[in-house]
Amino acid sequence: MTSAHLALALALAACGKADPPAGSGPAQPPVAIDVAAVNALVPVALRDRLVFERRALVIERGKQRTTYTLAAPAGWSQQSKLFAHLRPDNQVGFDTRFEVGSNCDGECAPKAWEPIADRVNFAPKAKGKIEKDERSSGRRTMIVERDDQGIAKTEVVVAWWADGARSYHTCTASLGAALRDAAAAFERACQAIAIDGDD
Repeated sequence: MTSAHLALALALAACGKADPPAGSGPAQPPVAIDVAAVNALVPVALRDRLVFERRALVIERGKQRTTYTLAAPAGWSQQSKLFAHLRPDNQVGFDTRFEVGSNCDGECAPKAWEPIADRVNFAPKAKGKIEKDERSSGRRTMIVERDDQGIAKTEVVVAWWADGARSYHTCTASLGAALRDAAAAFERACQAIAIDGDD
């Protein structure tokens, strides 16, 4: 076989190989979930009502299954297997929630996620009093005090994305008056979330 034939054979063999799955590449380091650091940010006056623990929230949608592992409030319940949404009991009120998930904003395909996250997740909250708004490459964090239909709330919003991804992720907390001083703890919890699955 001549060198030209050998080159052609190698090229044809390469064309038959399957493309690597989207998002594959170097393995990402494991997410360090530091529950003690999150609990350290809970105000002393709230520690009898709010304790974070390492939790795995599983969502199932047909054949798709995803596990979100993070520091989350102990005793809060996941209302549906369709979403990684937690609600507290009466002790801290029904106006409080903690949620993790993904968003495609329509078709799940690679997009410029930063402007989408701004429009969907941050701009609606920014009408309130912004306590914190930090941006970095592939991530944004906001804490804002706002009025929601006459009810004062503290909102924590964290969004993160990657170039070429088919969706982006968010972690949000809506805190009623009873837990508003724990916003820093929820923010810290939102910064370290391990995701395993299709969502």
